[in-house]
Amino acid sequence: MTTVLIIGATGQVGRVVVEEALAREATVRAQTRSASRARRRLPRGAEVVEASPSDVDALCPVLTGADAVVLTHGTDSDGRGGATFYDVVRAVIDALDALGQPTTHVSLMTTMNASHSATVTGYEFVEWKRRAERLLRASGLSYTIVRPGWFDYQGSGDRRIDLRQGDLVTGQPGVDRHHIAQVLLEGALNPSGSRRTVEVFSASGSPVTDFEALLAATRADEPGSLDGVLDTNNVALTEEPARVQEDVARLAGR
Repeated sequence: MTTVLIIGATGQVGRVVVEEALAREATVRAQTRSASRARRRLPRGAEVVEASPSDVDALCPVLTGADAVVLTHGTDSDGRGGATFYDVVRAVIDALDALGQPTTHVSLMTTMNASHSATVTGYEFVEWKRRAERLLRASGLSYTIVRPGWFDYQGSGDRRIDLRQGDLVTGQPGVDRHHIAQVLLEGALNPSGSRRTVEVFSASGSPVTDFEALLAATRADEPGSLDGVLDTNNVALTEEPARVQEDVARLAGR
């Protein structure tokens, strides 16, 4: 990986992704809606680029030549129930298609319990994160979907990355934001990161040094499936909004 675009670069996790990407000597493009704000918040070395993340035409110039795009954007309180989160993922997929960049890897941060219906979680924005995950799986792109636990709820000795699958963890398990950033980036860097859907938490133990081994111990999503490989609380596609069904059908039929 030489060039990575980070969407949501000034957020709680996005800023850490920028730091981790620079530490890996990547060329970093940090997407923002306000360049002046981003320059105050981000470390030197990142190229700040202004673009609306849900606008395909605006995204094309900043995605051109990117080896990976990491999405850490948050739209949980967008006044639309979280639908903007989905719109950003759709715009990235469509921009990469317009550019003819099918090899660009997409790492997407969603949330634990993303596979569940809002009737279980009580949060409508979780529905849109599940729908965005499904859209990315249908796109045919290489991807890593990361469902983090609760930011900064980890213990002082929780230095090890704990990856899970199946979306079965409940409660308030903690995760270090650096661990989230590392899995998002290493998913793009390592072969076993492709077509992975993982939950990430922090646990006691030594820091991970072999990310390929960490990711290889997980299972890839099944080809053609819209859901994570071990997810069981899946919502039928026919229960999704019509525009989601149409988007999935359009991508699957390309």
